[in-house]
Amino acid sequence: MLILPLPLHPSASTDVGASHVAFVHSLDGVSVLRSGQASLASLASMDGEVVAVVPWQRLSWHEVTLPPQSGGRLTAVLQGLLEEQLLDDPTHLHLAVAPRTTPRQGGITLVAACARQWLQQALAPLEAAGLRVQRIVPECAPIDPSRSGLSLQLVEWDNQPLGLLCHAQGVTPIPSGTRTAWATLLGEVATCWTEPAVAQHASTWCNSEATLQPAAHRWLQAACSDWDLAQGDWSQSRAQRSGRWLQRAWNTLRHDRDWRAVRWGAGVLLLTQVMGLNAWAWRDQALLQAQQQQLRQMLTDTFAHVRVVIDPALQMRREVDALRQATGAPSPQDVDNLLVRLSEALPPQGMVRQLSYAAGELRWQTTGPTDLEPAVQQRLQTQGYRFSRQGDEHSLRWEGAR
Repeated sequence: MLILPLPLHPSASTDVGASHVAFVHSLDGVSVLRSGQASLASLASMDGEVVAVVPWQRLSWHEVTLPPQSGGRLTAVLQGLLEEQLLDDPTHLHLAVAPRTTPRQGGITLVAACARQWLQQALAPLEAAGLRVQRIVPECAPIDPSRSGLSLQLVEWDNQPLGLLCHAQGVTPIPSGTRTAWATLLGEVATCWTEPAVAQHASTWCNSEATLQPAAHRWLQAACSDWDLAQGDWSQSRAQRSGRWLQRAWNTLRHDRDWRAVRWGAGVLLLTQVMGLNAWAWRDQALLQAQQQQLRQMLTDTFAHVRVVIDPALQMRREVDALRQATGAPSPQDVDNLLVRLSEALPPQGMVRQLSYAAGELRWQTTGPTDLEPAVQQRLQTQGYRFSRQGDEHSLRWEGAR
């Protein structure tokens, strides 16, 4: 996962070589692998999901009640509902609804708003560098309404500590000078994070113990939230969303600590299967070698003059054929045996009008019914004969008993 916090005041230039941005690189979505400043050209070679983080200063939060069946005209509906709540023209803003919002059903939901022109300028250098942003997330997001207690992000702003109070209705910035006015709500803070630069002030902001969280870890935490501001003009197709979901699921399964037991179990299961398949292959190979040894032994016991065994089955067949010819014994592929099988197999109404024999194969043409019954063909195949047909010509040859 490549996390790119968007600049508060983006430059109008899209020069990829000159643009250096802050970044966070994580493999598992839990720990930071690398962070710092780098050129967009060097970041474009990194693999993984690209997530853009919108600064908290650029977002405002608004609660609205969506009417039912708002899905096909969601942007227009949001602009109409927020027209009196916003200082700017709603058409100049990018609006995104909260996760798990169902516009078709309607109801109360939370809307995040930011300047459309600013977002375009902030994302333009990334697009010019070939970085395809897959998700856009807020730096600080509202808490889930089902959670008890509030959360507080303590950051340094204008050389002073500033609290970002996250609640169910949005994110409220609290300057240090107005902290006492928010004492009641700050007393309900259950989780508190603080940047190292203002960690010494954390005890005066919240009663709970504060956890040190550098900016890189805050951006990583934001990238793992359920919020996605890539809606409207920045929304992605169903295939892109499905691919992104599969990528996140794979990364979670591969790196997440909660799935460690599953990974170990899958590895042990795979190792067991490989060992079982190898043992099965070794057993089959041993059986095949034993059968081949039996064939060699049978060939040398039956025909003592055979000293070199290369293909036992073929050599056995040749020796039997030679012995049959020497003694005058009939062969299954002799013409008289083939004629006997043909007389047994032909339908009663079928009559042979042309007959030929060559190289152990009997060919004929018939009048009347031409095809042999399936039961007859099966019996011939069991006896070692193969019946075939090409047009009006039929053939019968010996291939060996099975």
